[in-house]
Amino acid sequence: MKKRLYLAVAVLGIVAQFGVLGAMIVRRELALKHGVVCRFRTAPVDPFDAFRGKYVALDIEGARDGLLTAQRFECNQRVYARIGTDTNGLSVIEEVTAKPDASALWIKAWVTYSWEDYKEVTNVVARSGRPPGEQRVATGKYRTRLRMPFDRYYMDEKLATEAESAYRDASRREKRDAVVTVRVWQGLTVIEGLEIGGRPIQDIARERLPKK
Repeated sequence: MKKRLYLAVAVLGIVAQFGVLGAMIVRRELALKHGVVCRFRTAPVDPFDAFRGKYVALDIEGARDGLLTAQRFECNQRVYARIGTDTNGLSVIEEVTAKPDASALWIKAWVTYSWEDYKEVTNVVARSGRPPGEQRVATGKYRTRLRMPFDRYYMDEKLATEAESAYRDASRREKRDAVVTVRVWQGLTVIEGLEIGGRPIQDIARERLPKK
């Protein structure tokens, strides 16, 4: 009797695992089919250590620099990044909120750090015995760093070395020209590709492979 019970529990566990996996696959396919195409400018988290195993560690522009927010968030708090478009047609994070805006395009993200924002102002009049000079004043806003759900781009190991070199070269230029294409659907994100100068990184890596 106990063996049958253990077997039944094990079967239910396996079925549940496949159910979760199946749901993830379905959501991914729905995102690829119905999701909005977003193109984010990106660069390696560390240009000299961009590839870690089989994937590229991506740094989405603005997310790690500290976005200006109306409130201070807790570390590891889940937030919602509203997505807009800049003058170059690239996707940017316009606002970070605690709740999603149903009328806007948004992505789930997580807070890595949030701190008070300050600005430098010049005092032309001495106060409290201090001479005129620069002073840091709180702006009433905050700076928030985010961990985005698409911070890794997996690649074929055969192309990884040349892709790393190309990606690192692109990050050294004054203008960052690496762009990651992402499908966004109901907050879910699926990476479609990574480009350098408008070309897929796989194509560039293949061209750089030693000729046999």
